[in-house]
Amino acid sequence: MKKTIQYFIPAIFIILISLLNHGCENTEDNIKPVYQPRTTLGKTLLEHSDAVARVFSDTSFTIAPGVEETDIHFLKMNGLTTHAYIIKIDMKTPGLKVKVAMPYDQNTSKNFVKQTLTEMAVYADRPHHRVVAMINADFWDVGNMDLRGPLHRNGVILKNYFIYKASLPQQALSFAAITNDNKPLIADSIAYNSMKNNLKEVTGGGAIVLREGQVASLPATWTQVDPRTVWGYTNDDVLYFYVVDGRSALYSNGMTYKELGSIMKALGCSYAVNFDGGGSTQMMIRHPEANVFQIRNRPSDGNQRAVINGWMVVVDEP
Repeated sequence: MKKTIQYFIPAIFIILISLLNHGCENTEDNIKPVYQPRTTLGKTLLEHSDAVARVFSDTSFTIAPGVEETDIHFLKMNGLTTHAYIIKIDMKTPGLKVKVAMPYDQNTSKNFVKQTLTEMAVYADRPHHRVVAMINADFWDVGNMDLRGPLHRNGVILKNYFIYKASLPQQALSFAAITNDNKPLIADSIAYNSMKNNLKEVTGGGAIVLREGQVASLPATWTQVDPRTVWGYTNDDVLYFYVVDGRSALYSNGMTYKELGSIMKALGCSYAVNFDGGGSTQMMIRHPEANVFQIRNRPSDGNQRAVINGWMVVVDEP
């Protein structure tokens, strides 16, 4: 795919570079090769996503059987540097489950509290229920701590309604779920009531950025560039957790919904949904070598933010 980076370099900068280079020998020894992606997902995003212009670095490693992380530093098409973290989850892996995480590992339908992802993991982790990965999930009302969307855990419906506010039009629009037959699902809020009895794990979501394999059409005014948390899946039950850092010009600038849709489409997803972002955007894993819970991205708050719920991957290990 031929790509053109959509940004402009001031003319004076070009002149200065030309003067500095004048008289230098342009030999093969002086030319540094452009970095080529080394991971499968890095190569895929560079070739197939309209959002990725160039990859600077990428690495992959196995967290647990069926769970793989890829970290990638790339240049967006508008010339902004970006750091993203991707967890690929093969839901067909024996003993692997994707579940809703809650503070203190408690089922509750009211009086919601907050906890960091690493604290949630400590409470949920136990023999044959080992937490290996987690991301933050639904939006909530900072005034009264109420979740914007529905909540199911372990097949129990804890909350069965959405709280939509015209002042927050990008929240309470959708839901993400694991069905009773262990399939990932994303749908609009209007479809929830007809589906709720077949859903084992559920949280609310925001904008659906990918529908039926195509980048979703969203209001033209929704162009904010922010840290993002996204959940998407393929038709063969591969689930992706995608987190992109933002609000740091020299490190990572974040992404728009359209760019997120392009990324998730390139990964082969059929549907993808945006969760709470900004300072809430976080990804945590159980490090496969150090055996500790570790936040992988750089939250824009500068440290972990306590949240109301998340999505976690658990495996059947002692």
